[in-house]
Parts: sequence; C-alpha cells; structure tokens
Amino acid sequence: MWAYGRVPKYRLGAHTTCDLTVHVVWIPKYRKPLLVEPVAIRVRDLIRQIALEHELQILSGKMARDHVYLFLAYRPHQELSTIMQ
Repeated sequence: MWAYGRVPKYRLGAHTTCDLTVHVVWIPKYRKPLLVEPVAIRVRDLIRQIALEHELQILSGKMARDHVYLFLAYRPHQELSTIMQ
C-alpha cells in the first residue's frame, strides 16, 4: 500500500518490476483462543523461518489469541497457493 509522501519500494528482477502483496489471516476452527504464550511464540518463529526460506517479506503482522494476521510481499514467480501451503 502506498502512503502519501512515501516512494514505493519495488522488487526488481532481470525483466520485471513488481510490488505484489497479499493480506493473509489464519483462524483456528470456531475461533478458539489457542494461540496463548508458548504456542504463539512457536507459531511466530515458524512463520518467520518459513518466510525467510521462501524469500517472503513480512511487511506487518499481528498475533492474537484467536487469529494470525500477516501482510506479505512476494515475488512474481511464487504462487499464492504454494505460499499458503
């Protein structure tokens, strides 16, 4: 998303210039508050590790007791369905 006064930072490839972002929300079944302290820390670490392995950039994120919210930037060769796996 662009804000006034900010220049967007594009990802540059050999033949492409892109700014692909996606808003992702994971919710446990019935929105049960499962993401308490030890589980939330482990989930956060796993999400960061997976994002690093797949060259995803986490622009923002929030972890509540009943959902995980992420705003990700990804490359054009990556498929959204593969990212979500």
